[in-house]
Amino acid sequence: MQSTRKPTMELGIWLPMYGGWLRSLDQPTGPDIASCLAIAQQSEALGFDFLYASENLLNCIHGPGEAVAEAWSLLTAIAATTSKVGLVGAIKPGFRSPFLVARMVDTLRQIAGRPVAINIVCGWWREEFDLSGVPWLDHTGRYERAESFLRSLHRVYQPPRPAANQVSDGTATSARLHAPVNYGLDADALPQIWISGHSEDALRMSGEWANCLFLNGMTDAALKRHVAAARQSAMRWGREVSVGINAYVIATETRAQAEARYREVITQRNTESIEYFRDVMLNSGSVAWEGLSDEQLVDSNAGFEARLIGSFEDVRNRLRELRGIGVEKVVFQFDDPMRDAGPFMKNVIRPLREEFAAEAADELEHDAAPVGAGRSQPARAY
Repeated sequence: MQSTRKPTMELGIWLPMYGGWLRSLDQPTGPDIASCLAIAQQSEALGFDFLYASENLLNCIHGPGEAVAEAWSLLTAIAATTSKVGLVGAIKPGFRSPFLVARMVDTLRQIAGRPVAINIVCGWWREEFDLSGVPWLDHTGRYERAESFLRSLHRVYQPPRPAANQVSDGTATSARLHAPVNYGLDADALPQIWISGHSEDALRMSGEWANCLFLNGMTDAALKRHVAAARQSAMRWGREVSVGINAYVIATETRAQAEARYREVITQRNTESIEYFRDVMLNSGSVAWEGLSDEQLVDSNAGFEARLIGSFEDVRNRLRELRGIGVEKVVFQFDDPMRDAGPFMKNVIRPLREEFAAEAADELEHDAAPVGAGRSQPARAY
């Protein structure tokens, strides 16, 4: 049964794999690896819950002529130089086999000394597939490939038991030979699975396989529909799934400062880049990109739709609203994480964490109270 308690919120930073996050004329157009490593270390010191590294082999913000950081190489360096912050990396089925991914994740987990999660992204840029020698499939075909990938990944970590006619004769050697082959992988180390997408295929697949459905920015009405649909899909499998969203943050001391920065971004939008990617996205058949305006396409994942633009108080209030809708994870993008993440943690996240912790304590106290001692009795059925 779905819990009636408000969800906790896990809050992380999306590493700037492609340079600046905005298709804007004032943004850097390629990644700075040293800055990514510094952002990771700062994020851990500040107390963010996780870091997310997306996987695109072409620069999906500034165009195919620009450089991009490779997600799993970067995560490996971060794993070796941090000790607590969570690590989430994107995987695009077809580009790596499930067995290779299992080895990658297991190795990274051992380097990091903590679990690693993966986000399944089905891809939308045909040129990336063609350059990589990966067959380009239509939207449904890409999700079917992803589902096959997840099924194989589970079998690698949790192999089936041997058939009845392959039972052990009781000797130690025979028992070892006929035990399920786990390839040296710990079955309990199967990574948490995120799945990205807005379509019916994504919702169906997340219900069966995902720990988290990861969404781009969208209206509150659409977000509510997706939260409800994701929960319903998971219930069919006797599971629960959380919902995470991407959000671009412009949080300052005053609302006027934040709105001025937003207007500046929109004024300086790179229309050539926006039109190029609009064509690429429309040709992909991806549901997530349908009907987006130029303003929405300034951010690579419609992050302005989360409406985290305003004073620190405005943004705190907005995160409360998102939590009330059912959002349990938020992946933040900033103009400049090294400059912006510290004030954001101090003025937004820490006060909210204190508030949520107090709320959770009150709920626990209420649940522990006997009926008649401040706890309401259930209605009697007649």
